[in-house]
Amino acid sequence: MTLYGFYTDESGNNGFNDMRNQPVLCYAGILVPIHYQVFLHHEVQKIKDNLEKDIKATIHGIPAEQFPHIDFFKKFEIHGKAFIDGENFYYNLSDGQRFKVVENLLSLVKASEVKVVAALVNKQLYQTRTGETNHNRMHLHAYTELVRCLSNELSRADSYAFVICDDGKPSELNHFRDALRNPLNRRVYPDLQVKLSHDHNGNLIQLADMINFITSVHFRHRYGFPPRKRHQAAILDIYARHLDSKLIIWEYK
Repeated sequence: MTLYGFYTDESGNNGFNDMRNQPVLCYAGILVPIHYQVFLHHEVQKIKDNLEKDIKATIHGIPAEQFPHIDFFKKFEIHGKAFIDGENFYYNLSDGQRFKVVENLLSLVKASEVKVVAALVNKQLYQTRTGETNHNRMHLHAYTELVRCLSNELSRADSYAFVICDDGKPSELNHFRDALRNPLNRRVYPDLQVKLSHDHNGNLIQLADMINFITSVHFRHRYGFPPRKRHQAAILDIYARHLDSKLIIWEYK
């Protein structure tokens, strides 16, 4: 028996409000055994430390002593979409430099100790089939199926997991709590732990965030929606090489 932590985030979580830009709902995360979590955290931290140094080295006109007072550097993080698209201070690095960092991050999940689990919903298909206008039911459905996937995976080795997710919208956290309280769930701890992004769990949540974004772009393509404006081909290639064979997935079909 092994105890796991499931570090998770979401992409496309704006309900039915912006289906043009976010046609896919993706809840994904990494399932990491307790004995491997500290190592994985430190490996992500090394990548972040080098990245922060590289960004600071490219910035001209801001004295080094001012960096600690800039919000971007106070709690330096890697956010999937913003990083890949080169937003904020990330733009100081070239596309090639940023994608090299993405490659380094995703190479960490190839370890046999790490599992990647995701629940995907084609929002348009869901709304067409159900006639649903209340997006909360869609979110709860996806969360419930995500927990079911986790439970099935854990039962194979008679193992258990606790959940750590991003400190997102209160409604989403409530949906996740409801999914964890499902009587059919026997493997995933219902005492949801919500951690601030700057604490020691933040690195693995940021890794989950990167996985979420890349996975949502892949399924956007698979479901036939128009490509995003930037880096579509590169993102699809990264998914194919790092995540396609790794992902344990539930899809709304």
